[in-house]
Amino acid sequence: MRNKKFLLPVIFSILVMFSLASCKSPVSVDIVNDNTEGETVSKAADREEKDEDDVKKHEKKNKDNKKLINTSGKPHILLKDTMELHNDDESSTTLYRIKYVYLQLKEDGKEFEPLKKSFENYNKDLLDKLSKTREAFDGFAKEQLSDIQQGYESKELFSETDSYIMRADKYAVSILNYTKYNYGASDKYSRESINFDTDTGKKLEFLDVVKDDKSFFEMADKRVYEDYEEIHIQKPSEYAYTSKKNNYENLVWTVSPVGVTVYFDSGVLGAETDGPQVITISFDENETIFEPKYVYKENEYVIPVVAGNMTIHVDTDGDGVRDSVFVDDLYEQNPETLDIYNTGMKVYAGTQSTEIECYEGKAYLVKMDGNYYMYMFVQDEIRLLYCLDLKYLNSEDRSDKYFYLGTREGTWDQKGEIENYVSIEETFTDTESFVGEYFGDLGILFPIEKAWFVGEDGTPQSSDDKGRVTSGIAFRTLKDIKCTEVDREGKVKKSDTKIVKGTLILPLYANDKEYMDVITVDEDDLNIWNGAGEEFFSLTNMKLLDYEGDFYRITFENDDGALSIDGTDIFDLFEGIITAG
Repeated sequence: MRNKKFLLPVIFSILVMFSLASCKSPVSVDIVNDNTEGETVSKAADREEKDEDDVKKHEKKNKDNKKLINTSGKPHILLKDTMELHNDDESSTTLYRIKYVYLQLKEDGKEFEPLKKSFENYNKDLLDKLSKTREAFDGFAKEQLSDIQQGYESKELFSETDSYIMRADKYAVSILNYTKYNYGASDKYSRESINFDTDTGKKLEFLDVVKDDKSFFEMADKRVYEDYEEIHIQKPSEYAYTSKKNNYENLVWTVSPVGVTVYFDSGVLGAETDGPQVITISFDENETIFEPKYVYKENEYVIPVVAGNMTIHVDTDGDGVRDSVFVDDLYEQNPETLDIYNTGMKVYAGTQSTEIECYEGKAYLVKMDGNYYMYMFVQDEIRLLYCLDLKYLNSEDRSDKYFYLGTREGTWDQKGEIENYVSIEETFTDTESFVGEYFGDLGILFPIEKAWFVGEDGTPQSSDDKGRVTSGIAFRTLKDIKCTEVDREGKVKKSDTKIVKGTLILPLYANDKEYMDVITVDEDDLNIWNGAGEEFFSLTNMKLLDYEGDFYRITFENDDGALSIDGTDIFDLFEGIITAG
């Protein structure tokens, strides 16, 4: 059964994009994480003993939270990724594409209103920038069309921005925007940043966080030649001297739990061939040069590690010496077409390193209980999380899960020759609470999305027995299915009932191994298509994801991942299961 799950995440992604093309007005869905009561089986009983203690402690801390109530004072941020494709139907060509990211705050409390207002202003400014970007691309596109009409090969123009939340706690929110673009010549990269005080929502200036800038850049001068030994560039302090006259207005910088990072694009400190420089000065290297309010004081943290240039210096093995920790993308070139493509990522920690095969991924450095881990969320044939202990990076023993950060919403629409793709993505900024999609034993049917935390052993764990099913995948029953009727909390209302053959059902909640809570739906609520001799179903009435009434609970027998009911395999019970192999 395990082999049948290998390609499900990929097929699921394709299914979602297919169904989005026919979606009626989508509804934004709040993630609800129930601590199921009543007859629900406790997941903690199946855990290893070291995980069980972590889960119980987390349950005790959050036992009264029926929804993800914020008691930590930390903001949690959603990224609204938007991709625009501007096409020319006559030539069947995409002229250009633009990807940009809006910020959304999950919390609604009064204490976060100033920050929420700042996000609204940030998004408004982003719209103004986008208008200018579109105007510029429209001019380039006219040249593209002229080349196409004359028979010349055209190159798709693009500007794609990825946003990284470098820090989000009760003191500061720090965001790095990394843009890859091509205006017709070659691919280039640039970085921008913005930083906020969480309490006031005020935009932070560099000198608000670094009170002794002279000492900071003296340390940066030393660090740049440690991290970039073979290049000859201007000292960061020399650049800073001219930038200080404008209050460091053009300096790209972020503040993370580790320290303050400054970013110099290619050509700023040296030649284009010298590439960019990214320099981090840690708080614990000289805490006195930083404003105390923004010095991170907790023992655990998580920060993104941007592949390519970012190096963080921490003691990963406890020997008292800082190790260089960084991640590089791996590439290969097709000898015939000369196309360059990603083949994986390589993680370094001091003298140790390891490679992971994938065509894209994101890396996060996690500090937990004095140890350091690299969380690698990657996608290849499947979506996986590799949890790498940096102390034993050369070890062949890797911890991996069918796991990825959650997607809250996805939409697609087209107006004329312009396509728009939108997805709202969860972020990983808090070791005590983040949302992830997990393919457990019920992963043959769908991914389960729920709240997670980083355990003391560095691995992701959850105190929630059940999670949300937000995939929008539906099934048709091929036989009568016995079930129980339960309320939203999982308490049994009717113990002996059945769903009759031919009924369309939509799973909305499930646990990892044993059951799914479903509602019945009509054909009008679904997109239905044929394939491989059977019908498949995906949700179009997205309002149903907000359903809060009673459910039919279908319970499975689980034989090492092989699911059945009264000895009948699920493939003989349900039509519309997406699988491979």
